Amino acid sequence: MEVKDYQYLQVERRLDDQIAIVQIQRPEAMNALNSKVVKELKDTVTQLENDPPITCVVLTGNPGYFVAGADVREMNGLSVKDAYLFAKEMKALHDQIVQSKKPYIAAIQGYCLGGGFELALACDIRLADETAKFGLPEINLGIIPGGGGIQRLLELVGTSQASQIIMTGDMFDAERAEELMVVNSISTDVVEEAISIATKMGSKSRYALAASKKLLNQRKLNQSTKDFEEELHEFALLFDYPDAFEGMSAFIEKRKPAFQKGES
Repeated sequence: MEVKDYQYLQVERRLDDQIAIVQIQRPEAMNALNSKVVKELKDTVTQLENDPPITCVVLTGNPGYFVAGADVREMNGLSVKDAYLFAKEMKALHDQIVQSKKPYIAAIQGYCLGGGFELALACDIRLADETAKFGLPEINLGIIPGGGGIQRLLELVGTSQASQIIMTGDMFDAERAEELMVVNSISTDVVEEAISIATKMGSKSRYALAASKKLLNQRKLNQSTKDFEEELHEFALLFDYPDAFEGMSAFIEKRKPAFQKGES
């Protein structure tokens, strides 16, 4: 199957078309996810799912940034309804990856933050190099993750660790990510390591791979949709408060936000 040309993605095929390498390329914004990038990723996942020779997909960015987050400039000033729809599209992309019959490997270099971290959490295997930096810094903008990242991080690291990551907004390095089992391993050439693992998977039965992925993700797939819907709902409602506009405006203007103080 011929892969379409995209503005923000490059899709390369390896190993007699058994492996697809999807590289996000929006360098002017450190690969920040806007609606166009998300749509292109959704289209690509759909296309690769219906491409029989492809058995495994490697998802990567650029040296310095996997994905630095969702596009704050696009989110700033959204209505509650539009914020809900924005996050719903992100979650739909993540669900496509989780529900795919094909394994997805995230090869992470540099910043993997916010929506980028949520995207990586949807993948089956996450590999990082020494430059990788992880985090969900949305709280610094007066909002929260909204694409299912809270639920997926909670499943991966537990309530205590997820609470610290989400409620401080602090970044952590690849070594800490490996300790938390957020990443499988650290490699000096993470893309080649991902290709090596994908090559090994490509030599297996596609039916056995699909069955394995289905069973490994059974708990995620059976998780209450109510939890994910609640995350979407709470994310969107925050756009009704001035703190969200202030936080995102401050980020764009490169200043410290002045969030509202509680009444005494």
